[in-house]
Amino acid sequence: MDSVDAEIQLAAQRHIVSAKDKKYDRQLRLWAANGQAALEDAHVLLLGASAAGSEILKNLVLPGTGSFTVADDRIVTEDELDVNFFLDEGSIGQPLAAQVSKLLQELNSDSKGHFESLDLHKLDSLEASFWERFSVVVAHQIRPSVLIRISKLLWEKNIPLVVSNSIGFYGYFRIIMPEHSVVESHPESTVDLRLDCPWPELEQFACGFNLENLDEMEHAHVPYLALLLLYMKRWRDAHDGNPPTSYSERNQFKDLIRSGMRSSDTENFEEAINAVWRATQITTVPSEISNILKDPRAQNLTEDSSKFWILTRAIADFVISSAGNGQLPLSGTVPDMKADTISYIKLQTIYRQKALQDRNWVAQRVGELLASLGHSVGDISTEEIDLFCKFARNLVVIDGRSLEEELSPSTAKSKLILSELEDENSLMGVYVGFKAVEKFEEQYDRYPGSLDDIGEDETMLAEIALAIVQSLGGSTLSSRLEKVLKEFVRSGGAELHNISSLIGGVGAQEIVKVITRQYVPIKNTVLFDGIQSSSSVWEL
Repeated sequence: MDSVDAEIQLAAQRHIVSAKDKKYDRQLRLWAANGQAALEDAHVLLLGASAAGSEILKNLVLPGTGSFTVADDRIVTEDELDVNFFLDEGSIGQPLAAQVSKLLQELNSDSKGHFESLDLHKLDSLEASFWERFSVVVAHQIRPSVLIRISKLLWEKNIPLVVSNSIGFYGYFRIIMPEHSVVESHPESTVDLRLDCPWPELEQFACGFNLENLDEMEHAHVPYLALLLLYMKRWRDAHDGNPPTSYSERNQFKDLIRSGMRSSDTENFEEAINAVWRATQITTVPSEISNILKDPRAQNLTEDSSKFWILTRAIADFVISSAGNGQLPLSGTVPDMKADTISYIKLQTIYRQKALQDRNWVAQRVGELLASLGHSVGDISTEEIDLFCKFARNLVVIDGRSLEEELSPSTAKSKLILSELEDENSLMGVYVGFKAVEKFEEQYDRYPGSLDDIGEDETMLAEIALAIVQSLGGSTLSSRLEKVLKEFVRSGGAELHNISSLIGGVGAQEIVKVITRQYVPIKNTVLFDGIQSSSSVWEL
């Protein structure tokens, strides 16, 4: 290949990259290239190709999920055309999974669709190796007895399971996973100024401004961080080295800053006054982060420990070291402010250099930990260490609850459910109603209300619901739950377009969070009532 051909090929590659970035521009702004890469590496399995399940997959195919598989053994009927957007008249008589997969595939050529003809009532007979190729499993309208068995297997393999259902105006979904850690939780701000405990370089920067000798232009462009440090030094000198702590002292400190204002431009002084409360807070390790650092999974590393816990241990060691001095690594983020360019760049450099020093200490410790565990030093990249240090103050660990724990609730949880059932505005009745409907379907191989005699179905469903309430320690059905059960029977097991679409959108949003490990997913159940147009999140 000559140089001209090489340049043409390189230009073509740049064009492809550019086109892809343009295609996914809006979502790249949300979860960046690393989040998109995680999405493109994912393989999602949908068990049950019904309306809401198809809507969930649609919202995962559009942003470029790498692969998806639809599993179902049913044949398309006319009734299914009425509720599922991803079927057409040509689909009638064809395998449901194949038709849904084909039409979803048309939405995005970057996402590769597959299908499996699987008996949804015998999923637990599949080999364990079948499940290992999937990043997330979505189970829609799967019978509880089948679900409990596959959920155990997925729990052991640490594969997230999303359980969903949508009938009439009601919908719900639940995320089941043993552990989920989030580094990029996307807090509102990663600014960490450390004005209560400045390091020498920052103090020297502030002391470089002699406010009395500056002209009007220079005085108006002193960064407010420098103003706060200078006036804080004056305050401490006059108060035995103590910072302002009470409400009245902070107001006095604000007055001290105001005393330095000149009659011209005072925007930087106003910024300093507005930041007094934050500047006078003692920088500490947040309690929730301290709990993560002390977690046995970080303190007792093994060769099987995840990158998250190895990095967490390195951060914990940094905090107790002389380098950390009780603090987390500095994020290095400096907010925008009124300042001249030279001063602002110098300020940014001071923060970035300190953040780099902290990161280098953590990186060295990570290398030592990896070596002690028998891993290659390069198993955790520089980019991963950078991100961890930047978001160390905003780490999140979600310890999930298994399906077994949900179906065998503790006494405290049983009391909570019973209490909520008495509240006319609570959606707990929808939750118990779904559990009753699912038991009804498994027992009678049909949904309540699907035959002509709905009165008898109401009685049968109420008996099942009462048994559930009694298992929780209750004795009667609340009026709210009775209304929900009647609505379930009236629906006859049918899915509605709008409710399925909503469950599909919210469900896919949470699955993206799980796959990309960005933002914080719900913990762990969402209930939706389309009649009241309300939703709620519960840890069940």
